[in-house]
Amino acid sequence: MFTVVFSDRRDRPLYEQLYAFIRHDIESGVLKADEKLPSSRKLAAHLNISRFTVENAYAQLIAEGYVTPVAKKGYYVCEVEPIDHPADHTADTASTADTADTADTAGRFACAKPFVFDLRTNTIGTEHFPYSVWNRLMRSGMRSDPAGLLGTMHPQGDEGLRAEIAVHLHKFRGMNVSPDQIVIGAGTEYLIGLITEILPDTAFAIEDPGYPKIPRILESRRAKVYPVPLDDEGMRVDAIEKTDAAAAVITPSHQFPLGIIMSIGRRQALLKWAQGGSGRRVLIEDDYNSEFHFALKPIPTLYSLDQNDKVIYLNSFANTLAPSLRIAYMVLPQKLLNRYLKTLYFYSCTVSAFEQHTLRLFMNGGYYERHLNRMRKIYRSRQAALTEGLAPLGERLRVSGQSAGLHLLLSVGDMTESALVTAAGRSGVFVAPISGFYVSPQSRDTHTVVAGFSGCRRDTLGQAAAALVKAWKNKTAPARGNSHIFIDPGPRKR
Repeated sequence: MFTVVFSDRRDRPLYEQLYAFIRHDIESGVLKADEKLPSSRKLAAHLNISRFTVENAYAQLIAEGYVTPVAKKGYYVCEVEPIDHPADHTADTASTADTADTADTAGRFACAKPFVFDLRTNTIGTEHFPYSVWNRLMRSGMRSDPAGLLGTMHPQGDEGLRAEIAVHLHKFRGMNVSPDQIVIGAGTEYLIGLITEILPDTAFAIEDPGYPKIPRILESRRAKVYPVPLDDEGMRVDAIEKTDAAAAVITPSHQFPLGIIMSIGRRQALLKWAQGGSGRRVLIEDDYNSEFHFALKPIPTLYSLDQNDKVIYLNSFANTLAPSLRIAYMVLPQKLLNRYLKTLYFYSCTVSAFEQHTLRLFMNGGYYERHLNRMRKIYRSRQAALTEGLAPLGERLRVSGQSAGLHLLLSVGDMTESALVTAAGRSGVFVAPISGFYVSPQSRDTHTVVAGFSGCRRDTLGQAAAALVKAWKNKTAPARGNSHIFIDPGPRKR
C-alpha cells in the first residue's frame, strides 16, 4: 500500500493525480517490475476515494504499458527503464511530466492529460482501414511499374490518380472537372499555402468559429484575415461586404465546428458576392466531411453551382482513409489554373508516388466507394451509441449536428461551457469547449461543447456517455471563470 498526497487544485482530477503518482514511482524504480499493486477496492478504501477513481488511474497505466492486469490475480508493474525525477513525491509535483505544455493551434488551451475517454475531433476509426487490400495494391504497383514509382513526379501529382479523382467528383459531387485542373498536395493546409501565392496581396474572410489553423496559415503567409460571423445559414455575406476581403474560405457542406449545412440561398448569395469586386473575388470551398451525411444526401457543391469560375474546390482523404496519408487536392478554375502554371509550376509534388499510385488503384477498383459506404454505417452507429447513452439526461440535453459529420454539439440545461468541460474532465472524459474555435472574443457563454465520436468504438462511446451522464446529471450551478483542463482540440484531420 502507498499514500498519495493529493493536490486540492480543482482542475486536476483525482484519478489523474493517482495515475501520475504511480507512473512516477514506476519510472523512478520505486515500484519494481512484476511488483503487485493493491487491488482497486483496497487502495480506494486506503486513500478514501472512490473505487471508480482508482480503476480509471489503473486503466490509463495499463493503456500506456506501465501496468499489466492478470486475470484473477490483480495488477502488476511492467518492466520500464528508470527515469530520473525530482525528489518531491507529492502527486502534484510528480505529475508535472504529464501536464503537456503544448497549446492548440490558436494558442488558447493548456493541455492536461490523460483522459480515459477522449472525444476529440481529430481521430477516426483507423482500425477499419483496409490494410490487406492496400498492401496488395501497393505490392502490385511496385511489380508493374517500379521505375515509374522511383522517377520524377508530375508537379500536379499522379496523372492516373487525378483522372480517378475527376471521375469520383463527377459521380458523387456532380462536378465536371478535367484532371488537368487538379493539383495534389500534402494536406489542405499545404494547398491553402499555395493558394496564397496564387492570390498574392489578397485579404481573406474566414468563418468564425472555424478550423483554428486556417487563420494561422494565412497570417504566416502575410495575408490579412477577417473573421466573419455565422448565422443559421452559414457565413454572413453582409459581414464580408464590410471588409476588403477578396477571398472567402468556407465549409458549406458541413461547417466546422457548428455543423451548419449552408442553405442554397446563402450559396447563391456568396456566388453573387464573388462576381463583384472588379473580378478579383474568389471563394475557397473546403468540402469538409461531405462524405459523411447521415440524414440527407450531400447537397451540391459551390463549384458545381458556379458559372463564372469563381470557386476553388478543396478536399482530402484524411477523414475517409487515414490522416497520415497526407493526400489532399484542389480543383482550380481555368483562370487561376493558368496563373498556377505560370507562377508555381516549378514546385514539386509533395506526396509520395507510392501512395498516389496505390490510391489510384484503390479508387479504380471500387474499393474506395465500398470503404466509404462501410465507414458511413460505422460512424452512424457510433453517433447513435453516444446519443443513446446520453438519453438519461432527458430534456436538459440538447444535441445538434446529427445530420452530418463526425462530431456533435452538446448543451445541458443552464450549465456553462466551462462547467461542462470541467465536470466531464473530472469523470475522465475530454470534450472540447466550442469557444476555443472562435477567433473573435465572445461576450456570451456558449453553453456548448464539442464531442467527437469517430475515434472511439461503439462500446467505448457507451461508457463515455455514462460517465458524462454521471458528471452532468442534476448539475445546475454554472462554474465561474475559465476551466483549466482545456486541451488542444487537435487538427481537424485535414
